[in-house]
This record gives sequence, C-alpha cells and structure tokens, in this order.
Amino acid sequence: MNVIPFVGTIRIPCARSFFMRFDRMRTAQVWPYLVLSLVVVLSSLAVLLPFMLNLADLLSIHFWQIGMQAVYRFWDGPLYVVVSQTFYTAESPLYAASGLWASYFSAHFPLYPFAILLLSPLGLFQGMVVATILFALAAILVFYRIVRDFSIARYPLLFTLFFCFFPLRWFLYRNVGASEPAFILFCLSTIYFLKNDQVPFSVIAASLATLTRIFGIILFPVVIVSLYLKNQLNLKNILLSLVIPATLLLLFTYYSVSLGDFFAYFGVNGGNIHEPFRIMITFSDMFFRELYGILIIVYALAAVALWERGEKEMSLFILIYLSLVTLITHGDASRYMIPMAPFALIGFEQIFPKNRFVFVGIILIAAVLALIYAWTSIPLNPMPEETFLTIKAALAIR
Repeated sequence: MNVIPFVGTIRIPCARSFFMRFDRMRTAQVWPYLVLSLVVVLSSLAVLLPFMLNLADLLSIHFWQIGMQAVYRFWDGPLYVVVSQTFYTAESPLYAASGLWASYFSAHFPLYPFAILLLSPLGLFQGMVVATILFALAAILVFYRIVRDFSIARYPLLFTLFFCFFPLRWFLYRNVGASEPAFILFCLSTIYFLKNDQVPFSVIAASLATLTRIFGIILFPVVIVSLYLKNQLNLKNILLSLVIPATLLLLFTYYSVSLGDFFAYFGVNGGNIHEPFRIMITFSDMFFRELYGILIIVYALAAVALWERGEKEMSLFILIYLSLVTLITHGDASRYMIPMAPFALIGFEQIFPKNRFVFVGIILIAAVLALIYAWTSIPLNPMPEETFLTIKAALAIR
C-alpha cells in the first residue's frame, strides 16, 4: 500500500529537479545573446540620440551637422538607397538627382540595397539604418558563436562585447548606411561553417558575401585552400565552391544586360588598383602613411598568429584579403581593412586581460572612445545637402 506514495515522492522531486536544471541551462545559453543584443541596440541608440534630438553640442563635442539628416547623408548611404529603388536599371531620375551616371552604381552591390528595400515600409533612410544595425547584430552573434563553440576565447561574452566597439571604424560603420556589417556577417558565417565542415552552407554564405562587396570573391580561394588542407577537396566540394565565382559572374552578366557593360564595376574602381603599397608613395599625409604601415603590419602579424594557433581558415582570409588591400590606392584604406578586424582580434586573443574586472574596464574605455569617434565623424562626411535633398525629392516622385 505504501509503494505507490513512496515511488511518487521519489519521482516528483527528481522531475522537478530535472526541469529546474534544464531551465537554468537554457537561461545560461540564451543570456549571452540577450546581453549582446541589448548592448548593440543601446549603443546604436546612444550614437543616434544626439542626432535624433537635433543637438548642436554635447559636452565638449560640437555637431557640425545636426538632425538625423546628418546620419542619412553619411557616405555612401544615400547611394545604396538609390540602388534599392533602381537595381541598376539603365535610366532613372535618381541618377540625375545624385549627379552620377548609371554605371557608377555598379560599385554598390545589391544585397544590402535589397535589405533596405525589404525594410522600406519604415522609410527608405530609416530602413537603411535599421538594416545596418540588424546586420551588425547578426555579425556580432556569429562572432560570439565562433569564439564560444571553438573555445577560442577565455571569456567569450566579454571578448565579443569588446568587438562590439572595436575597431572604432567598425563601430562607426555599424550605425550608418554601409554594407560592411552585412559583409562581415557573411564572412564570419563562411568561416564558421567551414570550421564545422558544413561546406554547402559555407558556400552559400560566401556567395552572399560576394553579392555584398566584390572582396567576397576572396572567399573562393579561402574555401578551396581550407578544404585542401583538411583533405576534403573532392569533386563534389570543388563544384560546390564554384558557385562563389559563378555568383559574381551572374551579377556582372546582369550589369551587362542592364547597364550595357559587363565590367561596369571596374570602370568605377579599377583606377584605384596599382602595384602593392603605391599609396605610401602617392599619398601626401605622413600621418596617414604611418597609420597605413602600422595596420598592414598588425594584420600580417594577426595572420601569422592565427596560423600558429591552428586557425588556418581565418589566417587564409587575412592573408588573401590583405594582399588585395595592398593593391588599393585609396585614402580610406583603413575602411577597406575593417572585415579583417574580427579575425585579427581572435589572432591576438591571448593578450587580452585574464582578470574579468580589468577586461570590463577595457571594454568601457573602448565604448567611450567609439562613441566619441562616431559622434565626431558622422557630421564630417556627409553627401552635399543639396544633392541629398534632390535625391529625396526624386524618391518622393517615384
């Protein structure tokens, strides 16, 4: 008679204990994603708030351009909005409004404009900023998965929080109209799937990166060499990998049909390609030349550090990407280097603080510096107001 009650008293506490442990485990798994999401959203709000409130001054910072218009005008945001409404049609009043010719927009690849189009019910320029922030959040969450799943960082959450704010150029471009966050998302995803031996997903991510920025094509040799090093370069994987260059060829074929020029992209940016390090000779600013040299060496060291710790996929990404960057003669070279930053951070992970409180202090310093950098940079790089207003007027007519 006492058997059933006795068994019940054993089973009920055990079941309760199991579900309590399960809930704790689930909370522990979800908590980092909630923290990262909150930090990304709040930090973006902090960047945009002075412009939303039309502040002319904040503490010691003077905003040379006020209002959200300053954010919307930040180069090259308005040009991506134009593409979101034209998608390279041969003729559009938006081209004349921008003062540029149709084939110029071939330099602004279609994936990010497509995201703007999807979010256009929010408003075109509002959707542009929201798309950037969403891509940035996704990139940061994938970065966290990489450093957590592959035991790369001692403190994966703190390490990822640092990446939310550093480098400062990354923080800036994850809050304005720019394709870097989407590109970094797909580059990180390519490496993540490669490391998990999920070749089809890796190829899909690399193809999406190629539709975001032309530098996505470097993921093709990254995938091929990585597969070779892991003895996985069979016929099936070779054929799958060929989807990456095929994606670029399809885009250029579309340019040929819509713009009448298969090589339209190179007509815009081809003039910036020269022999390695030419910018060190031609650029007059000695401070820029020193910074450029430092960045080249730092990223090269990161590639070596990654290779030595066994992260060959990431090392190959930096080595191939950096080789192409040295060919670019452009005053905004540090912007071109941003996609290497998350991998470089992983390469230097061992130099980060072992003490959690010190680590948090470093993150807070990075956050303050990033905010100041964004606040002071946004008003200094706007599209001319007259051009912007002309584009807005043309958009209203459409």
